[in-house]
Amino acid sequence: MHCHNKQQPSTLKLSIFDSVHLLNQNHWNGIVDNSNVYLSIPYLQSLETSLSDYVDFRYILFYNDTFEPVGVAVVQLLRITNSEINAEDILCRFGGYISEKVLNNLDARVLLCGNAFSTGENGYLFCKSVTNEIAKLNLSRALDRIKRDEKKAKNGVSIILLKDFWPESFEDLKPLQQEDYSPFMIDVNMVLKIRENWKTFDDYMGDLVTKFRTKVKGIYKKSSEIRTQVLSPEEIVKHKENIRTLYQNVLERADYRFGHLEPETFELFAEKLPEDFRLTGYFLENELVGFSTCFKSGAVIDANFVGINYDLNHEKAIYQRMLCDFIKLAIECDAVELRLGRTAEEMKSTLGAEPVQMKLLVKHKNTITNKLVKPIVNQIAPSTFEQRKPFKAVLYQH
Repeated sequence: MHCHNKQQPSTLKLSIFDSVHLLNQNHWNGIVDNSNVYLSIPYLQSLETSLSDYVDFRYILFYNDTFEPVGVAVVQLLRITNSEINAEDILCRFGGYISEKVLNNLDARVLLCGNAFSTGENGYLFCKSVTNEIAKLNLSRALDRIKRDEKKAKNGVSIILLKDFWPESFEDLKPLQQEDYSPFMIDVNMVLKIRENWKTFDDYMGDLVTKFRTKVKGIYKKSSEIRTQVLSPEEIVKHKENIRTLYQNVLERADYRFGHLEPETFELFAEKLPEDFRLTGYFLENELVGFSTCFKSGAVIDANFVGINYDLNHEKAIYQRMLCDFIKLAIECDAVELRLGRTAEEMKSTLGAEPVQMKLLVKHKNTITNKLVKPIVNQIAPSTFEQRKPFKAVLYQH
């Protein structure tokens, strides 16, 4: 990161762009410097190219008083309507705080700092020379400014959302809480730390207790007729209708979703980020019955989207096989951790993944509503599940 360590003034200058093609790419890359694939220009170009019909994008560059770039942020503006949520599930989670009528008439424009299509801290990045407080206050100012601009353009924003933070960042969020942002816990991210002694998948298997090792062998036995293949951009195009259907199957079972990706997005990722992205097809005979996607960002493998033929899933253990294959890939890539995301927590815990708490920050446009939102937000509890301990006891004594 090419940053100068002189003290920053408390107000940074900022430039806001509504297309990645208008950015000064050198300034942007100087800050991001290959540290986060989700903030990289090729990734952002892929999203914008394939999703601009229903997501608006804003990109912010922050400068110090001598006009050196010191920070970047990404904003996505999207509508959330009742077709994107599972109202019944949310009503249960909110414990009666929200009426069904509100959810059924839901049509909110959300200003999201972060990424609707990945979990983790992918919304902004500042130089080390900028203190946490200055970074957060200027970020808040920038988001307020985008919100004002949208209002002028008759395109109001109901909610500002910052997603989603790992425990080591919780303390750093305090300046934003003073700016009227309410933090709330969301479902955990299931993370598997890759141990140094795992050079192959067999090493991983060797660390499992017998019962769980038998389970993994069972997954490979059930899915033995399945052939896997990493798809090239051309192959993604060839199978795109099938990819769309399989992905839709999974979306329909989700409690809520911030927007969805198109097969075209996967094709662009495969083309522009060949080192960082892969889409693996799962074939039975010659039919695509599932696919998984993941990104490599630094030393982390981040499992993203999957598509599944649920008629065959139980019999052929398609989804469980994907999870095992992610572990295999993480070991082969010398990753230090594998992030398996939010769903199917219990199943992931049988493979050794452990829950990591995550937080969102939310701010409502209206101060009165903001005061109402706080107690509701405090009521939301992440879903519960039984955490398994599949490794030999000695491995938990650290």
